Amino acid sequence: MLPSALVDYTLSRLSSPRSLTAPLFSRPGQVRYLANAALALKTPDNIVLPDSAPNQYGLHRRRARLNHGVLKVRSPTQPPKNISTQLARRVRELEKVINAKDAELDPPIFSEEDLLTFYEDILAHPEAREKVVPKNTGMKVDNEIRYQENLAIVESVELRLRSSNHQSSGLAAALRGVSQVPAQGETSQEGATPVYRRVLNQVDQILTELERATPQFPSTENALPILLLTMAEWDALFRSTLHVRDVQRAEKLTELMKRSHLEVPEGYVNDILELYVEDGDCIGLESSLPKLVSGPPNERQRHLHIKVHLRAAPSQSIPSSALKVLHAYENQALPPTMKTYTSVIRHLFSVHDPVSQAHAWDIFSHMRYVAHPTPDVFLYNQMIRACASPFTSRSSDPERALDLWTEMTVDQRITPEVGTWNAVILACARSGRKTYVNEAFRLAREMLDSHRDAYGSSAFTPNLKTFCALLEGAKRIGDLARARWILAEMVRSHSSDVEVDEEVMMHIFHVYASYRPPFKRSLARVVEEKSSELSNPENSIHPTETLDETLSVSKSISAFTQVPPQTHTEVVSEIEILFDRILFETGIRTDKAVAEDVFRENGKFSGVKLTTRLVNSYLSAHYKHNSLVNSRNLFWNIFEMTGVERNSRTYTEALERCTSSKKPDREMALRFAEELFSKWHELEKSDSDISARTKERAHVAFIRVLTLADRLDRAMVHLRSFVDRYPASSIRDQQTIVKLAMRSTRTSLVGDRPLVRLTSPAEVPDSRVPPLLTWKDLEVLHHRLIIAGRREKDIAYIKYVCKAYEWALRVRRDETMRAKPGTRENREKED
Repeated sequence: MLPSALVDYTLSRLSSPRSLTAPLFSRPGQVRYLANAALALKTPDNIVLPDSAPNQYGLHRRRARLNHGVLKVRSPTQPPKNISTQLARRVRELEKVINAKDAELDPPIFSEEDLLTFYEDILAHPEAREKVVPKNTGMKVDNEIRYQENLAIVESVELRLRSSNHQSSGLAAALRGVSQVPAQGETSQEGATPVYRRVLNQVDQILTELERATPQFPSTENALPILLLTMAEWDALFRSTLHVRDVQRAEKLTELMKRSHLEVPEGYVNDILELYVEDGDCIGLESSLPKLVSGPPNERQRHLHIKVHLRAAPSQSIPSSALKVLHAYENQALPPTMKTYTSVIRHLFSVHDPVSQAHAWDIFSHMRYVAHPTPDVFLYNQMIRACASPFTSRSSDPERALDLWTEMTVDQRITPEVGTWNAVILACARSGRKTYVNEAFRLAREMLDSHRDAYGSSAFTPNLKTFCALLEGAKRIGDLARARWILAEMVRSHSSDVEVDEEVMMHIFHVYASYRPPFKRSLARVVEEKSSELSNPENSIHPTETLDETLSVSKSISAFTQVPPQTHTEVVSEIEILFDRILFETGIRTDKAVAEDVFRENGKFSGVKLTTRLVNSYLSAHYKHNSLVNSRNLFWNIFEMTGVERNSRTYTEALERCTSSKKPDREMALRFAEELFSKWHELEKSDSDISARTKERAHVAFIRVLTLADRLDRAMVHLRSFVDRYPASSIRDQQTIVKLAMRSTRTSLVGDRPLVRLTSPAEVPDSRVPPLLTWKDLEVLHHRLIIAGRREKDIAYIKYVCKAYEWALRVRRDETMRAKPGTRENREKED
C-alpha cells in the first residue's frame, strides 16, 4: 500500500475545481476521505508520525493524540494550505532514497577500455603452453666462452697445486733423507697433456700421499672433507672434461670427490650418463652406473638407462633390450617415468612393422595398468597420431582417435595442444569416409573459434601440419573446392609456419587426381543451328568442333577462377600452371609467360623441393585427366627435366595407367607397358627394398595389359614365370614365420612382456608374406581364355595357381597361430 501522504499529493495535483462538483462516486477526494476514515478507526501502535520529534514535547503530543482516540479527518473539499509544499519535499526525499537503492542494485557502467582490460586477464592464453622456440645460433659461442672461463679456472688451480705439491714433496724428501722425485705431470711434454688431466693427476697424487702418510686414513662417510678444491673449481674441472667428451676423466673426477669425502652432485652423474646415451654405448653405461650410483637409480637415471638401449637399437628393428630393461625395473617396483614409456612407444611406432606397432599399443595399455593410469598430453598426442596410421589397414581409425580425444578433453580435462588438434584432424581426414572428413573440418573450425582471447586471437594457430591434415581429407573424397581454398589461404598467409612445401603440393596434385569433373560430353545438349547456317552449309559448324574450339580457348584463359574446373581440359590446365610455377621458382624454367600467371607474388613456391613422390603425384593427375599419348611423353621427359630418379612406384602407377586405356589406345598402351616393364625388371633385380605388394601390383598390371591387347600366350608365359620366381611353397616356409617372446599370450602377472594387451594375434597382419596372385588378379585373363576357346589347360592352370596360393595362405595362418615364442631364435642358435 502506498503511503497516505503520497496519495494525497497525487490527488491534489490531479484535482481541479470542476472535479469538486462531480458526483460523489466520481470525486477522488470523496474516495480519499472514506479511506482516511477507515484508517482512523484502527491505528497501529508502532506507527511513528513524520512530524514527531524525539523530545518531551513530541512525546506529550503523541500521548495526547493517542488519548484522543480518533484522528480528525479532513474534508477533501478543504485541503490544507501547506500540504503541497510538505508533500513535494517528502517526495524529493523519497526519490533520493530510491535513486540510492537503484544505484546499489544496478550494475556499474564500464567503458570499452575497462571491459577490454577486464577480459584481457580472464581470456588470456595460458603461458604454460609450449611454443616453438627458434634455434639459437649463439649457443655454440656461449659454450666456447664458458669453456674458456672454466679453462682459466683450471689453469689457476694447476699452478696452486703444483706449488703446494712441490713444497710438500720437498719437505717429505728432506725428512726421509732421499732425493726429490719430480711430480707426475711435470715432464718435458706436459704441454701436450690437457690441463684438466694434469690437475686430476695432481689431486690423485696428493690424496695418495695422504693415504700413505696416514695409516688410519678416514674412509667413513662422517669424516671431514678434504678441501683441496672449492666446489666452483670442481665444477670448472668437470665441465672441462665434458666439453671434450672425456668420459673416463669425468668418472675419475667423481671418484676423487668421493675419496675427498665430498658429496658428488646428482647432476654430475646424469651428465656422464648423457654422454653414454649420445654415443649409444650400452655397455659403458651399464658398467659405470653401479660405480656412480649407490643404491637404486632414480627416475632420471632409469630413463637414461632405457634411452641408451633405444639409441643403440637399429632404426627399423624392435628394441628388445630396451623392453627387457623396462620390464626389469617394473619387476623391482621401480617403474620408469611416463617420459620413458613415451620414448619407447615412439620408437615402436617408427618401425614399419605391424608387430612393432601393435606392441606399441600393448605397451600403452600395460603402462596404464602397472605404472601411470592417466597419460599426459604428449602421450595422448602420440597415440591419437598413431590412429591416423594404423597397422591393420591403410585407412585410419577415427573411432579410436575420437575416443582418446574425448577421454583426454572431457574425462581427464587435459588442455589440448596444437599437436593434439592436428593429430585428431588427421585421423578423421585419412579415414576416407565423408562423415569423418567433415568432422575433421569441423574440428579445425572449433580449433580456431573456441579458444580466443580478448583481442580475438586464437590460442591454437594452424600450422603446416594442420593444412596438410585437411588436404589429406580433401584428396580422399575428391573435394577440389576445399583444396583450392586451402592452397589460396596458404599462398595468402605471411606466416613463417605456413609455407607451401613439397608435401603440400603432393596433396594438391592428389586432389586433382581424385577429382571428377562434373561436365560430361555425352550429356551435353546439342543446340539447333540457326536458319542462316542451314541455308549456307559451308558456314555450318559441327557441335563437336564448336565444343573442342571452346575447350581450347578456355585452356588459354587464366585458370583458378572461383568455380572449380568443369572439364578434364581445365583440370590439366590448372595442374600445368601449378607445376610450371614450381619449376619457375626453383630455377628450372625461366619463361616470362610463367612469371605472368595468376600467382602474381613470387617466392610462394620457392620452398618446394622437387622429389620423386612430388613428380609421381603430378603424373598421377595426368593419368586421370590427360590422354595416354600425352602421359607417355610426359613420363619420359619430366624426370630428365627435373633431375629426379624414378622409383618402383613410378613404374607401377604407369603400368596401372596402361590397364585403364581405351580400346583404340590398347596397342600403344602395350608398347608403353613393354618399355616400362623392361625398366621395372632391372629395378626389381637391383633393389631389394621393394615391398612384396608393390611387386604384385606391377606384375598383375603387365599381365592385364597383355590380356587386354589379346596377347594371351604372352600373358600365360609371364604368369608361369611369376609362379616359378615366387612359388606358393615360399609362403609356407617356416623361416619367414616369426613370433617373438614378447608377443606371447600366455597368462602371467610377472614377465618381460605386457600384462594387458589391446591387440590379439589375429589382428596383427603378416608383412612378411612373399608376392602372390589371387583370383581377382587373374579374372580378366580367365574370361578371355574362355572366350578364345580351346584353352582348357591354361584355364586349369589359372585355377591351380589361385588355389595353390590360397591354400598356402591358410597353412601359413595356421602355422603362425600355433607358433611358439622364440622358435626362430632357438633354431638359429641350433644352426
